[in-house]
Amino acid sequence: MKIRSIQLLVALLALVINEASAQKFKMGVIAGFVASDVVGIDPQDTDFHKAGVTLGGLLNTKISENNSIQFEILFTQKGSLQPADSANNYNFYKLSLNYVEVPLMFRHNIIFNIKQKPVDRFYIEAGPSYGRIVSIKENSNGNIITNVNNFNKNEVALNVGIGSRILKNLYFNVRFSNSIISAVKNNKQLNSFIWYTYNKGDNVVMSFSLRYVFDPGNN
Repeated sequence: MKIRSIQLLVALLALVINEASAQKFKMGVIAGFVASDVVGIDPQDTDFHKAGVTLGGLLNTKISENNSIQFEILFTQKGSLQPADSANNYNFYKLSLNYVEVPLMFRHNIIFNIKQKPVDRFYIEAGPSYGRIVSIKENSNGNIITNVNNFNKNEVALNVGIGSRILKNLYFNVRFSNSIISAVKNNKQLNSFIWYTYNKGDNVVMSFSLRYVFDPGNN
């Protein structure tokens, strides 16, 4: 399954590169790490204990002087982690959900003056994303469970973020994502924890990534 997901990501990135060459869009690569949780899976909700990586590519095109649209293709490791500690009677639980996802982000450059000098290194962003789950793994106290029927294969999420150009071609980005399609089917609870929040069963993710843009210009 992992090999198939990597092959799919490589094929999608090849399409991105081909499109960038044809349309002369700016393209780049993305690499970073994520901290994630699935709301309601463990007793300490939104604790972001599950660590993972995010990798992929981007296409960016300007639509006005300070605004642009950015299309991305990412492989992202999400899920939830319940450490074996006193808060949960030393029970261990880890849920690994790997996705290929496609965010479509609206970006706005923030320009302000410091000592009468313009600063244009920062931007804000927002937009939706579509994801497709490519692998699932549960570990409950060392017992491996792979009941795919408990999970939705498709994900739609809303994303907001902020970023900064730290070198001519290099950007740093922080993004928060909350799925609007539950990762866990609400009628298929994985455990006896109470589901009570508006986003029960949703993926919530904080990502921290570097983006290298091959032709940064003024995007």
